[in-house]
Amino acid sequence: MIENTSDENSRYWREYWEWAAQQRRKDRGPMQSGFWDRMAGRYSEKDPADREEPRLDAAFDLIESTGLGLAGAEVLDIGAGTGSLAIPLARRGARVTAVDFSAGMLKQLEERAAREGVSIARTIHASWDEIDLDAEGLRGQFNLVIASMTPAVRCPVTFSLMQEAAKELCYYKGWVNREWDPAFYELYRLLFDEEFPVNSHGLSFPLVDLYLKGYRPTIRIEQEEWRSEETVDDMVERVSGFFSSTKDIDEAMKDRMREYLRERARGGKYLSKTVATTGMMIWDVRARCGNF
Repeated sequence: MIENTSDENSRYWREYWEWAAQQRRKDRGPMQSGFWDRMAGRYSEKDPADREEPRLDAAFDLIESTGLGLAGAEVLDIGAGTGSLAIPLARRGARVTAVDFSAGMLKQLEERAAREGVSIARTIHASWDEIDLDAEGLRGQFNLVIASMTPAVRCPVTFSLMQEAAKELCYYKGWVNREWDPAFYELYRLLFDEEFPVNSHGLSFPLVDLYLKGYRPTIRIEQEEWRSEETVDDMVERVSGFFSSTKDIDEAMKDRMREYLRERARGGKYLSKTVATTGMMIWDVRARCGNF
């Protein structure tokens, strides 16, 4: 006889998700606002059209498949960054509230919006896990709440807050798998004699959480190859930033990274390649199918 109730299933899963999230310290690397402040200038550089446009098209196709009209819609973008979704949404007539814990990222967003003549309804400089929905007037206010490729929504509490801000739809995009450039794996082994840990904000945790609660989101899985050409010094900062989520990085380590990358660079530039498999899903917070 099966004795577990759906509530128990959900509780056990959320306990595991919370444990997994805590394996990455909040005060390190990508979990820290300073990391993104330093990255803001690079992220504000526009992606090539052949990479940016298909990504936007896929997101908007999924959103619009629900029948939601974006013109006049109230939209909350959690971890909005430099506005890769917030600005196109606003251009389509949505009233966008953008939240990010990086002042540098929000500054780039506001400057880009001004350059492009797009109005962002509101920006909020805050960490999503510390947000007070009632004090900020965010609870149940949005036709669409978005969390796309952001560490802001990475655990049960932040995922619940996302849904509590919605009155209709939620859209989430996260990692399914990431094959980093070989330099990440080789440098991690060289410096620490360990394998580079893969522990990202991923699709599986929120997807199972939704399923156990009776939601049936619409899901799309995509894969693409990202290529980036950076100076050796910029690559050192990027690699050390991600490594710092689990390790302390000193200048001697950065010097070893620099030496490794210079040997593999051309004309002072290092070409990195990442194979990114991502998943996006959308669901209506009002529509639960019940439990089996």
